[in-house]
Amino acid sequence: MNDLDEVQVVDGVVTVGAEGTEAVALRTITLNRPRKANALTAAMMDSLARAIAPASDGQAAQICVLRSASNRLFCAGADIAEFVSGADTLARQEHALLSLIGQLAASTVPLVVVARGKASGAGALLLALADVVLAADDLDLACPEIEFGMFPVLVDAVLRTRVSPALAARMCLGQSMNATEAWQAGFLTEVLPTQEFDVLVEQRLGYYLARAAGLGVARRSRLLHTPAAALMAEVNRAAPLMGENFAGNGVRERISAYLARLGRAAGR
Repeated sequence: MNDLDEVQVVDGVVTVGAEGTEAVALRTITLNRPRKANALTAAMMDSLARAIAPASDGQAAQICVLRSASNRLFCAGADIAEFVSGADTLARQEHALLSLIGQLAASTVPLVVVARGKASGAGALLLALADVVLAADDLDLACPEIEFGMFPVLVDAVLRTRVSPALAARMCLGQSMNATEAWQAGFLTEVLPTQEFDVLVEQRLGYYLARAAGLGVARRSRLLHTPAAALMAEVNRAAPLMGENFAGNGVRERISAYLARLGRAAGR
């Protein structure tokens, strides 16, 4: 079908491209770092950006499906351990996130996200840049960075393409949303009951796969109304504020204390 007709496992991102039909290539991308709640390292972001890029053959209509290997959560956001691992690691994390946003924003391949449980920070960002979001009714969207004294400026810039600036700001100041609230706000395409989620989501994926051409037109229409260059201009304008986030009084100490608590809990 295409050059991804085999399983690839890179840095916690599993890519499978051996599904679909002669007319449609379905690429499934799975976040698989369960012990760290699928927290995205810079390497995972790089792998994810590469996996989302269109296949080189360019012949078949394509759909990317992004999901989690866990049935309890989608993605806890960026790996905050890298925030306090030195200036070089922090810079690589920022560069990787900017590159991932750029790839998602510019891609002509429709992206369908399957999500359940918690989607935080950069995890919420992934939903905001999707064309279709199939969510379980236990989904919880949150941007908890303010707990550490940070305002997630890159996430905020992306959320503003999906919801109102006021709602984006409230989320980035710590207000979470459940699945019903997220659907009403326009984040989610469909909300499916958790108890039947696995069966129902496969049915809905089949529905959208059969309409891949229409999704492709929808994706290109989105690019007309929300050009990738315009989004990246906003994101790049906000990016220098990331340095102010990490230079804030007590930020690194709060992150380090949180990581220490997680470590103690894991050791019990």
